[in-house]
Amino acid sequence: MILFPSSHRYVSFTLVPVLKFKPDSLGMEEMCSLDYSPYCIPFNPNPLRSSRKVRIICVGAGFAGLTLAYKIAHEQKLEDIIDFAVYERLNDVGGTWLVNKYPGLTCDVPIHIYNLPWAPKHDWNRYMASGHEILQYIRDVNARFKLDKHITFDTEVLEANWDGREGKWKLKIKRGGEILEEQCDILIGAAGTQNTPLKSAIPGLDTFRGPVIHTGAWDESLDCNGKSIAVIGNGSSGIQAFGALQRQSRNITHYIRSATWISLNYMSQFTRNGDGKDFQYTDEEKESFKDPATLLAYRRSLETASNGIFKNLVFDETSQDVKAKFRAGMEKVMKERLKDSPELAEKLIPTYQPWCRRLTPGDGYLEALQEPNARLVADPIEAVTETGIRTKNGDFTEYDVIVGATGFVNSRTMPWKMTGRNGVELSERYKHDTDGYLSVCAPDMPNFFTIGCGPNFTIANGPVLSALGFVSDYILRWATKMAAEDIKSICVKNEIIEAYNIYLQEILRRTAWNRNCESWYKKGRADGYRTGITAIYPGSMNHFKAMLETIRPEDFEIAYRSRNPFKFFGNGLTALDLQEGADLAWYLDKTMKLDHIL
Repeated sequence: MILFPSSHRYVSFTLVPVLKFKPDSLGMEEMCSLDYSPYCIPFNPNPLRSSRKVRIICVGAGFAGLTLAYKIAHEQKLEDIIDFAVYERLNDVGGTWLVNKYPGLTCDVPIHIYNLPWAPKHDWNRYMASGHEILQYIRDVNARFKLDKHITFDTEVLEANWDGREGKWKLKIKRGGEILEEQCDILIGAAGTQNTPLKSAIPGLDTFRGPVIHTGAWDESLDCNGKSIAVIGNGSSGIQAFGALQRQSRNITHYIRSATWISLNYMSQFTRNGDGKDFQYTDEEKESFKDPATLLAYRRSLETASNGIFKNLVFDETSQDVKAKFRAGMEKVMKERLKDSPELAEKLIPTYQPWCRRLTPGDGYLEALQEPNARLVADPIEAVTETGIRTKNGDFTEYDVIVGATGFVNSRTMPWKMTGRNGVELSERYKHDTDGYLSVCAPDMPNFFTIGCGPNFTIANGPVLSALGFVSDYILRWATKMAAEDIKSICVKNEIIEAYNIYLQEILRRTAWNRNCESWYKKGRADGYRTGITAIYPGSMNHFKAMLETIRPEDFEIAYRSRNPFKFFGNGLTALDLQEGADLAWYLDKTMKLDHIL
C-alpha cells in the first residue's frame, strides 16, 4: 500500500506487479503506464531542477514588503524565476509609518537598530527618530532601489480563496472602484498589525459632538491649540501624544486603566552620559557614520544589547541580578521624576514585573502630567456624552477634543476574508486559538506565509527589521524549492501546529510576559495551560534566526504538480553539464585536502 498525492489529499493505491515487456524501440513514455504504476509520467527532457516561474503576491508595502522586494530583485536576484507583485491599499509606501501621524510620534527604540540592514542611514537626526523622518527614510529606500516597480498602489485585497486542484490562490481585489480577479502560486501577508485602529468600546463615544480622533488615524488639519483635550489610553502612542498635546492645550486629561512602567529611553546606556534621555546626533557623529566600519561597530553594539533582552529581562530563569537592578532603576527614576506628586506615583508605578507589557519610554511625559493644565484620571470611564466624559465615581468633564489611544486590532488574522483548504476560514480558525508556525505559516493555508504579522513574531525580542529579513529568506527558500522541484503546494501539518504551540507554552509561562498585567501581547485563550500570549515569539532573536535558517519539510504536507515527485530529476544532466567549457570538477576546490597529500 502506498500513498499517492492528489491535489491536497492523499489517495491510497495497492500495487499489483504487472510486467509488460514491449519492443526496445518504444520509448519509456509508451512502456510505462498507470496500469504499471501510478507514478508513471512522461520523460522530462530538462536538466535537474529546472525552475518553473512562480507567481508571488505580497500584500503590504511597509518594511516587510520592501524587504522581500529587495531580496528578490537585488540580493538574491530571483526575478527570472519569481513573478513578483506587491499590492498596497494606500497610495504610498510606509505601512504603519504612513498611517500613524499623531503629534509626538517617535520611534520607541534607538533608530540605528530600526534600520533596514541592507540600507543603513548614517545621518539620523536623533537617537529616537521622529515618525516623519522614518517615513521619509522608507520613501528614500524605495526610490534608491526602485522597489516600487513591483508595487501596485490603491489596491485592496478583499478575498483570498485556495484552489487545491490548481494549487493557486484566487484573489478578489479592489482597484480604482473596480472589483478584479487575480491569482498566484504563493500569497504573502505583510499588512502589519499596527495600522487598523481598535474601535473603543466606551459607551457613547459616537455621540460626542466634538472631534473624536484615534492616534492611528490622525487628522493633521485638526487644530488643538487652546483646546480642552481628553486622551484615552496609556500605551506608547497615548504617552507620546499626551506629552506633545499638553504643550498646546488649554487643559488636558489622561484617562488610564492601569499603571505602566515609564522607562528611560530604550538602552539608556547608549544615551548621552547614560542619562536615558533622547539626544540629537552632532554633525561630527553623522559624518563619522559615513565610514562603514564605524557605522557597523556602532550598530553591532546596539543590536547586541537589544538581542540580550530575552535572556536578561524576559526569561524568568536567567540573569536574576540584571532583572532586579533593572526594575529598581526604573522605580527610582519614576519616583524621582514624580517627587513633587506622590499621589501620581501611587497611580503610575506598577506592581507587576517590567516587560510584562511593552516598555514605554516617555521623555517628558511624567513632567507634563505635573503641569498646571494637566491631570491624570485612573477611575474607569462610565460613559461619553455629547459634551464630555463621565467616570464611574461621578466625575464629569467637558472637552473640545477626545483622542483615542486605545491601540490597534491585533487578531493576527489578515484584513481580508481568507479561505484555505477544506473550506477553512482563517478568522474562524483563529477565533479560539491563534496558533501559527514560526510566525510564518498558518494552519490549513497552503502556500501562504506572513512576514511580521503572524502569531508569535519577534515583536519585542530584538531588532524587528532584522527579523523581517530572516523571515523573507525563509520564505524564499521555500519558493525556490517549489519552483525547482515541481511542487504544487506545501501546508504545515495540523499535528505540527498543535505540537509547536503546545511546546511554546512551556517557555511563555516562564516569562515576564506571563505576569499579571493588561497587555496587547495576550489576545488568545488563556486557561490552565495556555498563557494567551499570541503576539511574541518565545525565545531570543538568535533562537528565531536559527529556527528559520533551514526549512523542515517533515513538518509539511507536500503535493506535486505531476504524479511523480521526482519529475525534477530531469534528463540526468545538470545545467552545468550542458555549459561548454564548464569546470565539471569544481567540487575538488572544497573536497581535495592539499595538506593531506601522502
